[in-house]
Amino acid sequence: MALSTRQTGLLETARLYEQALAGQAPAARLGVLLGEVRRALAGHDDLGELLDAAPHLARRLRALATEHARLQRQLDSLTVRLAQGVGKRFAKDSAELLRGLRVHQRRGAELLHAAYTLDLGGET
Repeated sequence: MALSTRQTGLLETARLYEQALAGQAPAARLGVLLGEVRRALAGHDDLGELLDAAPHLARRLRALATEHARLQRQLDSLTVRLAQGVGKRFAKDSAELLRGLRVHQRRGAELLHAAYTLDLGGET
């Protein structure tokens, strides 16, 4: 699956989670959706093809990978805490995760753009 398709899947899955959270869905439904977000994010971390296409972006790609790992830890924490119930703190931390996912997606899209459309000069 292409990176851009995975990014769309991640955003759509995050949007579904956000809607369920806002609609005060039962914890079981939120748990299912957190699992879907986890799978979408896991399918989103193959940066090897981007590094092959644009080695000049290695530093930015490492930063994106670090951010990716942080988002995975946030998902893990929310999943564990879901068993304790959905309260204000859970909702606040979920909102932070959702913001982080949007930023992560945007940075990934920027890197895709830089990797495949930036002209570095040289031979044509």
